[in-house]
Amino acid sequence: MNKQDILDLYNGLQAVSNLPGAKWAYAVARNITKLRPEIEALQKAFTAGKEFLDYNKKRMDLAKKYAVKVDGKPKTIKVGSTEEYLIDDEAKFNRELDKLKKKYKKAIEERQKEVDDFNEILKEEIEIDLYMINSDYIPEGITPAQVSAIMPVIDEGKA
Repeated sequence: MNKQDILDLYNGLQAVSNLPGAKWAYAVARNITKLRPEIEALQKAFTAGKEFLDYNKKRMDLAKKYAVKVDGKPKTIKVGSTEEYLIDDEAKFNRELDKLKKKYKKAIEERQKEVDDFNEILKEEIEIDLYMINSDYIPEGITPAQVSAIMPVIDEGKA
C-alpha cells in the first residue's frame, strides 16, 4: 500500500464515519486513529510557504476583482470538481496576473517543486497495521462508492 492509497482510505473512512452501528463506528474510528499520524505528516508536507500563500491570496483577490458580479458578489462557475470565478475582462485580468506571476516567480517555482516532491512521496510504499472490518458490520444504506473507498479494510471472510 502506498501513501496515496492511505490518503484515499482515510478520506473514504471519514466519508462513512457517520453511518450507524456501534461495531461499525468502533472499527472505522480505530482505522482513522491508526492512519491519522501519517495523514498529518502528509498534510504538513503539502503545506505551502508564506511567499506562495501571499501570491495565491493576491491571485484570488485579482480574480474576484475581475469576476462578473451578480448582486455585488463575484460569480463562480463549476469546472470539474472546482469552483472558479467567471472573469469579465479576461485580457485585463491576464495582464495583471502575468505581472503577479513575474513578481512571485521564485515562490511559484518553489511551490511546483514542493508539489512534485509531494507527488513522489505519495508513491512511497508504507506498512501500516490496519484494523479489518468484518463485512457483517457494514451498515445498511452504505453506497457502492463508499464501500469501494474502504475495501482495503473490509474483511470478506475468505479462507
